[in-house]
Amino acid sequence: MIAVLGISHKTGPVSVRELYSFSEEEVSEFYVRLKPQKHFRGLAVLSTCNRQEIYFDTDYDNDHECFDFITNALSKFRTYSPTHREYFYFYTGIATAEHLFKVVSGVDSMIIGEDQIVMQTKNTFRFCFNNGFMSQVLTRMFNKAFEAANRVRTETDIAHGAASVSSAAVEMCFNLCHNILDKSILIIGAGQTGELTLQNFTKKGCKQIAICNRTFEKAEALAHQYNVKALRIKQIPEVINNYDIVLAATSSKNYLVTYSMITPDSRNRIFVDISVPRNIDEKISTIKNITLIAIDDLKHHINEVSLRRHQALAMAEKIINEVKNDFAQWLSSRSLLPVILKIQEKFSATNSTELEGFLKINGIKDDKLISLYGKHITEKIARLLIKNVKACTANGRNAEYTELISKLFDI
Repeated sequence: MIAVLGISHKTGPVSVRELYSFSEEEVSEFYVRLKPQKHFRGLAVLSTCNRQEIYFDTDYDNDHECFDFITNALSKFRTYSPTHREYFYFYTGIATAEHLFKVVSGVDSMIIGEDQIVMQTKNTFRFCFNNGFMSQVLTRMFNKAFEAANRVRTETDIAHGAASVSSAAVEMCFNLCHNILDKSILIIGAGQTGELTLQNFTKKGCKQIAICNRTFEKAEALAHQYNVKALRIKQIPEVINNYDIVLAATSSKNYLVTYSMITPDSRNRIFVDISVPRNIDEKISTIKNITLIAIDDLKHHINEVSLRRHQALAMAEKIINEVKNDFAQWLSSRSLLPVILKIQEKFSATNSTELEGFLKINGIKDDKLISLYGKHITEKIARLLIKNVKACTANGRNAEYTELISKLFDI
């Protein structure tokens, strides 16, 4: 059974979401803990600023057992407790695939149609696949998700216009700050979100920008590319008060901007934290002339962009449904594989035994033509039977018939 346990911007606040954020190292550790368990087949963890989702494959066929399996594992690895249950969603079977298809297509995003989630999911898939965490079913499901996302973006207008958390953050800064082109801006984080933020600011004409990162070489490379200044992460305390706008977008588990770093003055300053976990101490919002924008504060602006994209949702849903049905058919057909293999095995064994007896009884020591004919007729009847099995079970979707045929062939 495939399943997903998740929490997103729709179901839980950032204060809860950040508790379940996973780094790649933590995904590896989580997999190592799950791998020895006999019911476990595969894992993929999608961890972004807006969602934390655990996709997994298990041989449990009961929803309750499946849920207990993953929550028990999570409770030993994180601070998960029954008190957080209200924030989580849990899907199994084809509903898992449908949810993933909506996520990757941007239908379930804070900004409908945003495309950052595609690259984030591809990075998740690549990491988990290359490290051997993915089962065959999970691999197929993620590839179908990318197919759905590509079709939605090329066949509908859902991605019309720039829209992402980073672009929303930049847009909000422009709305709050007069003469922003004259303001100094510090971007903390040189990852994908940090780069998109830098790109958005420079596209709008901002020049006085600095970017810092824990790996200085990465900040330096972006600074050279966009003609801005590069700083080291350790310089934040000494330079933080020089900037009018500070935006943090990293995966750090600790505050990079603390209350004690800020010196109050008469300037109006804007701090934007689009990191999960949060990187800016929320206490700085109590300092005079400082506006702190957290990721959840972007929802209003994002909703305005999303309204313009709702018209494309019907077509997107139709495409997702088509891909979902295709995946469901493949998933169902897998249940027939043991039956098909058993039919082939039984017919082959019967032919071998009977042919040997026939040749012996009739005193025929070696006749290749008889052997070839026996193999030919055996394979032909087996193919005909397999074709009929697929037809009467609706390619595995009719579980009752599949079970009957399994009994018939003693599987």
